[in-house]
Amino acid sequence: MEAFLAGLFRAPPRAVPAPRGTPLPSLPLFYGRRRRRPSSSVVCMAEPYLIAKLDSAEKAWKEMSVRLADPDIVSDPSEYQKIAQSVSELDQVVTTYRQFKDCERQLEATKALEKENEGDPDMLEMIASELEALSNQLAELEEKMKFLLLPSDPLDSRNILLEVRAGAGGDEAGIWAGDLVRMYQRYCERNNWKFKPVSCSEAEMGGYKTYVMEVKGKQVYSKLKFESGVHRVQRVPLTEAMGRVHTSTATVAIMPEADEVDVVIDPKDIELKTARSGGAGEC
Repeated sequence: MEAFLAGLFRAPPRAVPAPRGTPLPSLPLFYGRRRRRPSSSVVCMAEPYLIAKLDSAEKAWKEMSVRLADPDIVSDPSEYQKIAQSVSELDQVVTTYRQFKDCERQLEATKALEKENEGDPDMLEMIASELEALSNQLAELEEKMKFLLLPSDPLDSRNILLEVRAGAGGDEAGIWAGDLVRMYQRYCERNNWKFKPVSCSEAEMGGYKTYVMEVKGKQVYSKLKFESGVHRVQRVPLTEAMGRVHTSTATVAIMPEADEVDVVIDPKDIELKTARSGGAGEC
């Protein structure tokens, strides 16, 4: 399945440059020409690799959706979760592709209606407006499909461990780290992610010296992976009596969840050594 998805999201083939010495078209062919928005048929012919990949994606999505109802798959939680995740990754691609094909059909039907009403100016004006709207929608859907087929980070769908550690700034750095922890917790709640603390070390004046929590949900690593680094704040801290502005820092680490691995240790690879004290010992 990973090999199929890797091939599905592969970049389109590069154009082969013309041989050296090939004459270029004269400028009058291009200069001053208005760019026409391609019709549905032109879009398909101009981007055959896109349509081929989308057809493959839709076919794979259907096959995996059927497999989810297989009793053998349902009885294997790890395999079921793997296939369900692959289906979820292709959901938006397939939905957008079906919208694209539906828009194509509407555009062709509207063009046929235009030919049938060539003698009715009022109707032609309405049809022209509809054609323009459908053409714009078709172009937007095509761009969206290209974006959805861009290669993605294989870790984007992983759950994470999020660590916040107070940096420079003394007690205020701990308070700042606590503010960051609350911010991330609220963000998790807004995205319907589940989180739970793994370990924490509280600071004396409030906040945390270190705080680690586990976050589970959809596309967690994708949305939080760029939060890693040093976060700085400049403000008048609660611990400042003179009203001076202090600079405090805290570091954030985002670690994707590792795959579960079953480790099998052969008993013959285990070496046991025993020893006893040679002295009188102490009471």
